[in-house]
Amino acid sequence: MEGTKIADLLRAIAEVIESDPKLAKAVEKCLTNSLNAQKSKNSSDATPKQSEASKTLENGDFILTECRQILREQGEEQLRFYLTELGEQVRELLKYGQLDPKRSMRRRKDLNSIVEHIIQKLQAQDKSGKLLAASISKI
Repeated sequence: MEGTKIADLLRAIAEVIESDPKLAKAVEKCLTNSLNAQKSKNSSDATPKQSEASKTLENGDFILTECRQILREQGEEQLRFYLTELGEQVRELLKYGQLDPKRSMRRRKDLNSIVEHIIQKLQAQDKSGKLLAASISKI
């Protein structure tokens, strides 16, 4: 469509809207809702992006699965190295997999003690899983 045809169409729509007060209110309400929705979308887009730490721990269960796999395949030292590389993110990791149900470990300042706690918990969970599997296979 050419620019003049679009302008004529808009003028005709405006005349119809102006002639019917009910239609004018309905259009106004629709436009207001649309503008409000656009504003809320823009404000959510304008919020600062989350840090890399929270992005990578959006799925802490996946990271715990990786930790369990590293522990089984490569050993405790590799897992310690992997957890140390996570840095402050290990505090967030405690929220998953029943690693810190009382939330006492997250308050610790020493990251090494948190890493050791995670390793111990994962080893205990792995051991209990093997014991459960052995008891089931005997039945």
